[in-house]
Amino acid sequence: MGVLFVVFASYFGCVSSCASDHQVSPWGTAGKPPLGAFVAPPDLDARLRAIDAEAAELGLELEVELRGALRRDGEVVLRGYSGTDALGRRTSAVRVATPHGVVMAAGPLDSGRVDRSEATQLVPSLLPGSEPDPTEQLGVFRSGTDLNRDGAPDVVLRNEAGELEIWAVQPFGAARYAVELAAPPRFSVDVDQDGTLELAGRIPLDEGDPIAPDLLDVAGFEGGRYTNRGSVARAFHEARAGGPGAETASQGKRQEPPKDDAARLQGALERAWHALLAGRPAAEALAALDREPVTPALRGAFSTHRARVASAGAAAPSGAPARGAPPGAGAAPTRPQGASETPARR
Repeated sequence: MGVLFVVFASYFGCVSSCASDHQVSPWGTAGKPPLGAFVAPPDLDARLRAIDAEAAELGLELEVELRGALRRDGEVVLRGYSGTDALGRRTSAVRVATPHGVVMAAGPLDSGRVDRSEATQLVPSLLPGSEPDPTEQLGVFRSGTDLNRDGAPDVVLRNEAGELEIWAVQPFGAARYAVELAAPPRFSVDVDQDGTLELAGRIPLDEGDPIAPDLLDVAGFEGGRYTNRGSVARAFHEARAGGPGAETASQGKRQEPPKDDAARLQGALERAWHALLAGRPAAEALAALDREPVTPALRGAFSTHRARVASAGAAAPSGAPARGAPPGAGAAPTRPQGASETPARR
């Protein structure tokens, strides 16, 4: 009977224990892990060591290191690297780290990649009026500083063709600014002398072009993006829509007439280009251009440039120049639809 009693008591003790509402969790009474369990603690040195290890594995050499400040979360480090691919071509790469992670990893491009348009070279600083030169001294407008006054440090990248990209750095990621421009952005200017830079680009010309118009476009930072449809860009084009001597003529000086047919057509093309990008009606600007007499020797070049001018007009809507910021603009930069938060290693 003693044995039976022990077994019987043990049985009822097990039933009572198994039927209780007691819960055992490694996370305590919360029943689920806290967010901190999934987020690595801030450690900028650890991020840089990880970049060093990757660069060594890829055979990359450090060319430039820049440091900047995040708005609230400490320091940001920008590094530009160079290397050589399997075909002996020079390659480049960019890594950007914050205390929370490696937030940008661009390049190096794979040796077998046909499309070389991705930007993988760090531009240390922008010099207004000229294309960036990595050998120049650091200027005021350098990567790692807030170039457009939106509160985030910016990174300037360039691809093999010389086209520029600007990225905003946040503590946990980076985002590329959208650029609306009639020509690829290759340099910067300060057209309104306000201490911030506009992106700029020119339509490339064929060697020996007999007319060679200077078809220049600019994009100011408005509404969280660089746009040639904003007030700064429209004012720039409006001031030039009267031709190269418009400012001189407005100061009471006589405007010099063109010396030859090529110079006359060059001026007409430039006036039409600026008029269209200033937001003037396309039909009027193109009609004025088509009234220009064109000699047979210049007809082919003129037709090519006229098509370029007309295409700029088709992309530039007329009407009010300034476009309002989209909902939520200012808190984060605008990116093209489908753009990645950070360029993948290529």
